[in-house]
Amino acid sequence: MELDFFKFVLNHPVLVAIFSISLYFVIVNTIKMKLSKVKMVSPSELALLVNRDNAVILDVRSPAEFDAGHVAGAVRENESDIQKDNLAAIGKDKTKPVVVLDKDGTRTYELGGYLVKNGFEKVYALRGGILMWQQCSLPLVKK
Repeated sequence: MELDFFKFVLNHPVLVAIFSISLYFVIVNTIKMKLSKVKMVSPSELALLVNRDNAVILDVRSPAEFDAGHVAGAVRENESDIQKDNLAAIGKDKTKPVVVLDKDGTRTYELGGYLVKNGFEKVYALRGGILMWQQCSLPLVKK
C-alpha cells in the first residue's frame, strides 16, 4: 500500500503540487478566520444582531445594486471610505456592532478587517452576501 502511494506521488508531481498548494491555502485561511476579530454571520444571525443589538449594516455594493434591493436599514458605503475610516454614514460610535455585506460575501471579510484596524470593536461579515440573504427568502427594500 505504501509503495502505491509513493509511486503515485512520483508519477503525478503536478497533481501533488496542486493538492499541496490548495491544502496550504485552505489551512492558512482557516487559521486566519479563527484568529480574526471579524466574525462571519448567517442571514438569521444578521437579523438577530440588528434586532437585539441595533447593529449597523454597511452595504458595499454599487448604488444601482443597492437601489435594486437591500436589507432594510442598510447604509450604502463605498469600499474606499471603509478603507480610509471615513464613515460619516454610521457616526463615530465604534462600540456599536457593524455588519458588512456585499453581493456574494467575497469582499466583506477583508473590509471588516479595515474596520477592526480602525478601532471598531464588534465587526461581522455576512456569509454569502446579499445572494445568501435572497436564497433564504428574506425581504429586500427597493428604491
